Amino acid sequence: MIGIIIVSYKSFEQTIKYVRNELTKVKAPHRTVVVNVGSDRASSDKLESELGDLCHVLHSEENLGYARGNNLGADYLLKLYPEIDHLLFSNDDIEFLSDNVVEVLSQRLDEMPEVGCIGPKIFDLKDNLQGPGYRRPAIGYYIRRNIGEPIFGSKRYWYEDNRPRIAEAVHIVSGCFHMVRVSSFKQVGGFDPRTFLYWEEEILSARLEKIGKKVYFEPSVAIRHYVGNTTSSAPNLLLLRSELFGQRLYFREYAKASFFMRFLLGASAKIRLFLVHLACLKRACKRLLKK
Repeated sequence: MIGIIIVSYKSFEQTIKYVRNELTKVKAPHRTVVVNVGSDRASSDKLESELGDLCHVLHSEENLGYARGNNLGADYLLKLYPEIDHLLFSNDDIEFLSDNVVEVLSQRLDEMPEVGCIGPKIFDLKDNLQGPGYRRPAIGYYIRRNIGEPIFGSKRYWYEDNRPRIAEAVHIVSGCFHMVRVSSFKQVGGFDPRTFLYWEEEILSARLEKIGKKVYFEPSVAIRHYVGNTTSSAPNLLLLRSELFGQRLYFREYAKASFFMRFLLGASAKIRLFLVHLACLKRACKRLLKK
C-alpha cells in the first residue's frame, strides 16, 4: 500500500483541487493525509468536510515546514496503516502528466531493492525540466553564490545540466514529488526536523547513502510543478535564513566539510543576509518616496 502525504500551508482551494482532480487518478491501494499547517482550526474542519473520505486531515496552528510536517504525516499514516510500504511526499501544486505516475514509481521501488527514494520527470510552467540533481553540493560553489547572487542575480549561479534524462541513480530528486521506501525512511529517521524548507532532499540523500540506499530518477512518467505557496519570487528573509541554516547543517554534519571551509561559508552567509536586507530596505524607501 502507498501512503500519500501533503503539507498544505494556507492553500485551501489548491489542496482541494489537487486531492479531487489528481489523486483520484491513483488506482493503486493508498491512503492520504493532508497536514494543514499555519492555519486556524476552521480551515482544517472545512478541508475535512470538503474532502470527505478522500483523505485524513491533520491540523497544526504552527507552520511546521517541510520536514516536520511530512514527518508528522508519515508517522500518522504508518500508525493507522502499518501495511503501507511506500510513502509519496507531494506538494499540492502538482498536475499528473502521466496518470499512472504513482503506480510506476511504486513498481520501480519494488523492482529495485537497492533504491530508497525515487522521483519522476518534472516540468515547470514553461516546460523547463526541474532536476534531477546529479552532483553533490560543493561548498565552494555556495560560498561564491552567497556573495555573488545578491549582486549579480541568481541566473549567473544557476547550473543547467543538459545531459540526457535517462533512468539512473542520481544525487537528489525534487522534494515536491518523490516516493520513499518505508523501511529505509524509518531506518534513517525520516527528514531532519531541524530544517524548515530547504536542503531536505540533500540531507535525505546523505542519510540514505549511509545505509547503502540510492536515489533514483524515473523519466518514463512525468508531472508538472506549478510552484505554489511554499516559495515566492520576492525576497523573504525568513526563508533565506532557513536556506542558509540548511547549508550550514548539511556541510557540517553530512558533507563533513573542514572547519576553515565552514567558516568561509558562514561568513558568506552573513554577507548574503546583509546584502539582501539592504536591497529590501532600498525597495521600501522607494515605495515610501512614491507615496
